[in-house]
Amino acid sequence: MKQMNMSGRTWKPALAGGCALAAILTTPSAHAQTAEQAQGEQPAALAAQGAAAPEQADSATDIVVTARKRSEYARDVPIAVTAILGAQLQAKNITQIIDLASVTPNFQFSYGAVQPFIFIRGFGSGANASFEQSVGKFVDNVSFGRDQDGRIPIFDVERLEVLKGPQVIAFGNSATVGALNITTRKPGASFAADGSIGYEFNEHEVQAQGGVTAPLADWASLRVAGLFQDLAHGQLYNPLLGRNEPTVRNWAVRPTLRLTPAPGLEIMLHGEYDHVRTFGNAVQPIAQPLRPGALLYPEVNDPDVRRNDFERSPTASSELSGMNAQLYQGDIRYDVLGGTLASTTAFRKTLSVTQFGTEGPNDSQPYFNSLNQRYQQFSQELRFNGTFGALDASLGAYYQRDTLHINLIQEFQLAGYGLTGAAATPFGRIATYDQRTSSYSGFADLTYRLTSALSVAAGVRYSHIDKTAGQAIFAAPIIPGLGLYTSRDELLQARSEALAPLLSPVTGSTEHTFPFGALALAEDHWQPQVIVQYKLDPTNNVYAKYVKGDKVGGFDFLYAGTDPNAARFRPEEAQSVEVGFKGLVLNRKLEYAIDIYRTTFTSLQQSVFSNLVFVVSNVGKARSQGVEADVTLRPVTDLRIGLGGSYLDAKFIDFPGAACNSVENLATPRGCSQNLSNTPTQYASKWTGTASIDYQRPIGSGTYKLGGGLSVLARSKYNAGAYNDPRMVQPGYAQLDGHLDLLPTDGIWTLSLFARNLTDKRVLDYAVLAPAQSTAIFGTYGRERQIGLRVSVNVH
Repeated sequence: MKQMNMSGRTWKPALAGGCALAAILTTPSAHAQTAEQAQGEQPAALAAQGAAAPEQADSATDIVVTARKRSEYARDVPIAVTAILGAQLQAKNITQIIDLASVTPNFQFSYGAVQPFIFIRGFGSGANASFEQSVGKFVDNVSFGRDQDGRIPIFDVERLEVLKGPQVIAFGNSATVGALNITTRKPGASFAADGSIGYEFNEHEVQAQGGVTAPLADWASLRVAGLFQDLAHGQLYNPLLGRNEPTVRNWAVRPTLRLTPAPGLEIMLHGEYDHVRTFGNAVQPIAQPLRPGALLYPEVNDPDVRRNDFERSPTASSELSGMNAQLYQGDIRYDVLGGTLASTTAFRKTLSVTQFGTEGPNDSQPYFNSLNQRYQQFSQELRFNGTFGALDASLGAYYQRDTLHINLIQEFQLAGYGLTGAAATPFGRIATYDQRTSSYSGFADLTYRLTSALSVAAGVRYSHIDKTAGQAIFAAPIIPGLGLYTSRDELLQARSEALAPLLSPVTGSTEHTFPFGALALAEDHWQPQVIVQYKLDPTNNVYAKYVKGDKVGGFDFLYAGTDPNAARFRPEEAQSVEVGFKGLVLNRKLEYAIDIYRTTFTSLQQSVFSNLVFVVSNVGKARSQGVEADVTLRPVTDLRIGLGGSYLDAKFIDFPGAACNSVENLATPRGCSQNLSNTPTQYASKWTGTASIDYQRPIGSGTYKLGGGLSVLARSKYNAGAYNDPRMVQPGYAQLDGHLDLLPTDGIWTLSLFARNLTDKRVLDYAVLAPAQSTAIFGTYGRERQIGLRVSVNVH
């Protein structure tokens, strides 16, 4: 299979239709570009590093990444990074970030109950819509930093890089744990059409994506790409409604116009619209309440059944996760002053809702939650990259202004818990939150080559952030028909002072209103980075790095008290030290990467749902340390063997006053807290291992090729909740994937049989205390076995 780069040259992936960890190229650094292509884009940057392209560039080993927003060989970039090619994402049927967890060690994504979040190396942002994301998401150099942005599909991608450790110099925007750096495909200089369509049998899922590039003139070309996803048969059966849940229907479109009106000048204009819908929900009870005399759930920990009857009530709302997202972006690159001046201007707008309910005993509806967010963002970045003798310089400035509006509606049918009288009166708690943020940054990253082998890089990012907000909590009756387009005015009209007395005894909240401007902060952050790198020879190097990163503070959107000062949480700080070894040996047949790291967090931001409120706090100190190693062996053409392993020690060092788990809530029903000092963090598997083998060979007269492979990802146990709860532990497991491919030697099409989670392992993705029932546990599980067929085409 051939694919086009931006200049119109062609390249051939080492394994068409590759899968699993082999598809990731197993090394922590892999990229779709060959050395030849990278030199064509930024020859000075690579040549200055003494990295001239070999006579025969090898697309498997001469890999280029842009983890520092400039083209560098994978073996030279001093960052722990896993990168996946766009063709390999298609081969794995990956169009959602959540699916990356099955192919990326020490990476976890969860939709949670209502707020998605990413964890890397045992740390990430908690489930709170107020938090900036400590694992940043960046698409074509634009920040997608809100929690709900994790639902936007990934399609028509050139590459996706998972960057581990603080990424504050190149990316900023509170990326204290890591970043996703996603680059979409751009129009080339000649006609090209590529795409794939696949069908998964068990959940009746159709996925189709692709793009067409059309030259308009010698200096202009257009690419239009799109995605369609329909999952019609969810893995959980709801006997009360007679259907399987959740089901998915997503579509997206992205036009991109590339203009080169003059030598050294490139203008890229593109937009995107995403329509994301999930009907139903995957949250289900996984552990019964411990409280004596409590009513029990009809099915617990059943892998196939989920009972909810919300839609049968005239006052009910449907379970739904929906998002409409828009992006308008312009990029200008101009060669000037011996370097490249780049400008990125972008406007984003999203409207999202997540609605779910928890089943009650005796098929009742005790709790319903609707989180509605409206978000707008304008950003502008100017960046200059240049090489001047022994000095590489990257300088720039960044501005972002955004507004966030949150409406949270929690509805209670407490009679389902056996309560009577006033305490069982159906009512709702509504929280509203408005925030405006302005951020200004300046950054510099300088690399000086002391000798042909030894270089020192030093950089710093300065950021100033202003936040202004307002927040309110009040009571209302049950509001029917909540959805994506529910307005703030509708909620305010439903406000009920008669129901306000129920707020405190049932939810622990006090009715209040903080007008916009009552919550305000201004922060300044200096974030330095120093790297010393030594090239042992042209293909092997060692580096040591120190970086300090900051994540901005803010305000709890669901603060339940009456003191506005108590709604604030402090900024988070991360200091990281890393030593890495990367390179090629055995006549370029064996590629390796080893990373040893230690990151210490101070004032780590945490948010845990407990007793119908979020317990928001700053952890005194936490730490993530470990070793990651990956090896790829290519003994002969078209055979790849990958092995990887990691050891992770991620824990809280000083964390008193944390929310209790289900066992402790039994002993102390009200006002319970626990000390999580010296306990592991959420999703922190001590050991992770990977293995893969892929092989491809001609068949018959050589007109066709047959390829296949197997891969396995194994993890030791981890806790899927944030409470150190013994009933939220996911035991160790191994997940097996495989594929079989048939294609002609010219690669114009590929027919693939794919399988994921072949052993049908049921993996706990997320666990949380049950609303209004703090000794019971709800959770979500990952997808079951997936087997399907896919056809890919590539014409140019």
